[in-house]
Amino acid sequence: MYYYIFDIKKCKKRSQVENIKEYLASLGISGEFTYPSAAQNVEELVHLGLSKQYTTIVAIGSDEIANAVASVMIGKKEAMGFIPLEISPELAILIGTDSWKEACDILRFRKIREVRLGKTATGKHFLTYAKLDLKSPAEVTMEFKDYIVQAKARDLMISNFNPEIKKIADDFLDIVMTSVEPNDSLLAKFNLFWGGEKSADNNSCSLFRARSLRLFTKSQMQIVAGGGVIAKTPQFIESSDEFLRLITAKKATN
Repeated sequence: MYYYIFDIKKCKKRSQVENIKEYLASLGISGEFTYPSAAQNVEELVHLGLSKQYTTIVAIGSDEIANAVASVMIGKKEAMGFIPLEISPELAILIGTDSWKEACDILRFRKIREVRLGKTATGKHFLTYAKLDLKSPAEVTMEFKDYIVQAKARDLMISNFNPEIKKIADDFLDIVMTSVEPNDSLLAKFNLFWGGEKSADNNSCSLFRARSLRLFTKSQMQIVAGGGVIAKTPQFIESSDEFLRLITAKKATN
């Protein structure tokens, strides 16, 4: 029983809605279609679908709606699927395709993979990564379990899944910060001491691995994921204890 939540704002043309519905029907996995509105947001629609005892909730749209559905579905026995209209390269690799038609085929075969998510203290989750919305370099403080890092950063990413970063464990986040510090900075030396990795250019890129962190900035800043704001600083971010049952392709990366 499939329950589809369709972000029609991401459709390139109106006919795409009907094309997807017709293709799903041809595969024998048609179901109820719903659309977020001012009256019912994505999270409310997910709860409605679960109350109707649908066993599969499918997000149709971009990374933003995928994250919103995942935030409700984590820890549930029901499965989540995703049909992309817009998609980041990282999420495409996670589910196994960037094509809406192939994603429909993936739903039919129903290969379920249990994955952890990144989680904020506000209860928002992200499948791939979140970023600090830096318009210009700013002072950032990251508080980990055993140490604190302070630097002037021009980019900061908290990654739950990135195929270019090898995870040391599924319940660890990878934090990548690009700072404006010089090559011989204390941050660069500290990063290497804790097992971080050197940048190929000027050692301004640092990698930290942790189950959780507290993130502080001098003035409040937004934290974005999938094109939407999920939290603001100061913020606690961690790897989820619970798993999401996500439908992926057989070829999807481990």
